[in-house]
Amino acid sequence: MYWLPNVITLGRLLMVPVVAMLLSIQLYAEAFWLFLIVGISDGLDGYIARRFDVTSAAGALLDPVADKMVIMTCAFVLAWNGWLPLWLAVPLIARDIAMLVVGVTDPRLKDRWLTPNLVGKTHSALAFSTLTIAIAQAAAFIDIGWGLTLLYVLLFCTVCGSALIYFVAWQRARRKTRLDSSAA
Repeated sequence: MYWLPNVITLGRLLMVPVVAMLLSIQLYAEAFWLFLIVGISDGLDGYIARRFDVTSAAGALLDPVADKMVIMTCAFVLAWNGWLPLWLAVPLIARDIAMLVVGVTDPRLKDRWLTPNLVGKTHSALAFSTLTIAIAQAAAFIDIGWGLTLLYVLLFCTVCGSALIYFVAWQRARRKTRLDSSAA
């Protein structure tokens, strides 16, 4: 059972190119259902890991990478197709790229995890929800008009807020690492 959350996460990663292809060729209804499965699997793997205490270092790394890849890819294709405004897509993608680059390249963060927080979790939930609704609107399942713009503004605020919080946490971790190494 310890491997199940990681298998679900890997499955989510493998679905990213399929969702991107469906969005690219404007098969929005099919993309909607697959994106919904991706979103549900994100909650499912986390639930299983916590409920059965089968968390792992691999899962702690893969899960946020999978989330970022899904969000960045879908935001890019939806913006390219005109279903997501550039004023939202650019900071949304830039935030996740910056977080991935810093997390992978900063050796000072190797043993220090930037722990998930309420703003980051709110951002992820709102990003998945907003992209799901945008895809549903592209598929002509719904038409919420200005309500989608309101979601875009809320998502933009969480993009900026979570980026600021992670930047401050990164700076603190860098400063603490410097202090720790100078004290040694």
